[in-house]
Amino acid sequence: MELLPLKSRLLKPGGDLLTAFRKAIGKGKLKEGDVIVVASKAVAYSQGRLMSVESKKKFRELIKKEADAVLEDGEMVITLKNQILIPNAGIDNSNTPKGTVVLWPERPFEAARDLLKKLKKIEKIKKLGMIISDSHCQPLRMGTSGIAIGWAGFYGVQDERGKKDLFGKKMVYTQIAVADDLASAANLLMGETDASVPFVIARGLDVKWSDKAFSEKDYFIHPKKCIYKHFYSSDFKNLKT
Repeated sequence: MELLPLKSRLLKPGGDLLTAFRKAIGKGKLKEGDVIVVASKAVAYSQGRLMSVESKKKFRELIKKEADAVLEDGEMVITLKNQILIPNAGIDNSNTPKGTVVLWPERPFEAARDLLKKLKKIEKIKKLGMIISDSHCQPLRMGTSGIAIGWAGFYGVQDERGKKDLFGKKMVYTQIAVADDLASAANLLMGETDASVPFVIARGLDVKWSDKAFSEKDYFIHPKKCIYKHFYSSDFKNLKT
């Protein structure tokens, strides 16, 4: 597998993401079987999701407005957003002009499908994948890694249940988070500061291609079924999701 980082000029709010990507990669450089990882912030900028905040109080109010549910209102607000446990509803103030924050993209799965459809038509490519990624903190783990908040063109979760391991035993629980793995790999190249790499091409992959309209249902596990369910509060396990 190859990972190809693509630098781009800073997108302006409401800017054309498709044009920015095509300028970054160049004509005819996209290949059959590529998976494109796009930083969520680039998608959010193209959707005009940049907002001014006057104070910390207003910032916290915005978080609670954007969140689907608030689980803990501490130093950071722990929220559920798009069926993902995420601090501050995914809202970020890094790499934004002073006094502004950028929200998570609206309808990330739909955004991934729309961008993919346009690229496949322009480039005349049949097998192509799209991931919208963000950085994410894992509980009890220091540092950030990548996470896919939307994808299109391939199965982002690959089910290995029923297959046999090296010793002939059937897999019972294993499902591979392919989209998250690729998002995390791309995150190393995108960086968290001033790298200005909003796109990464993953090439030479063995993924299961599909035109299915994927959604949050394809990665979400209800708290009552999660293997960590005994650590969750009863309020969280009874959330309507």
